[in-house]
Amino acid sequence: MKRRRLMAAAFVMIGLFTAGAPARAGLLDVFRTDLEFTLVVDRTEGLRVGGPVEFEDIDGRREVIGCIDAIPDPGGGDPVVSIRIEARHKERVRAGSRVIVDRPWMGDGAVRLYIVTPSGQEGAEPLRSGAVVVARSPAAEKRQRLTERVQRFMEALGERSQAYLERLKREIEGGQLDSFMDQLDETARAAEKYSREQKERFAEEILPELERLMESARQRFKEKPDPQQEEKLEREFKRLKEELSV
Repeated sequence: MKRRRLMAAAFVMIGLFTAGAPARAGLLDVFRTDLEFTLVVDRTEGLRVGGPVEFEDIDGRREVIGCIDAIPDPGGGDPVVSIRIEARHKERVRAGSRVIVDRPWMGDGAVRLYIVTPSGQEGAEPLRSGAVVVARSPAAEKRQRLTERVQRFMEALGERSQAYLERLKREIEGGQLDSFMDQLDETARAAEKYSREQKERFAEEILPELERLMESARQRFKEKPDPQQEEKLEREFKRLKEELSV
């Protein structure tokens, strides 16, 4: 009988702890503290206490995970807002996450805050309470994402470029100039889809070696002249350089 009373008391205590907790939160979330950090902004105009803070996933979908907790007086310093992220969502905010302040010039004019975690930062340490984060504008975020795409492109290109250039070199040395020209054609087609930054990096890091390979190809044509093929080769290489010009 005593054991039953103890068990009943335990269930009552659990009920007290979980009363009022969000339906989606598990029991452990009740004992977890929210994530609180300071966001440095360019200005606080349009921001309000209680305003939602969203998280944007890789597919561009957004979900409210917190809110603006306070807008302290900057006291002559940079304007800041205090952000609170619900405990059950705080693991989604990483040390490498970025907070975007979106000030639309159309629509309802409401300022929106959303958090993104860049590719490759998912495994970074979770952001800790007390951290100070500098907000970004959508334009700055767009530039950053483009820079990251270029970096990933060049990393992949760097891994493939040596094998690519070695293959071209073997084709020239083996007199397989038709195959070499086909490769130039494929490269020019791919370059049509490169961004400005990708073209600049390709022209800086890969094109000089292609120039040297072209000179080797010209020497091969001198050994066994073929004006039509030589003209085609020069045409393909010129096309590639035109595609890479920015």
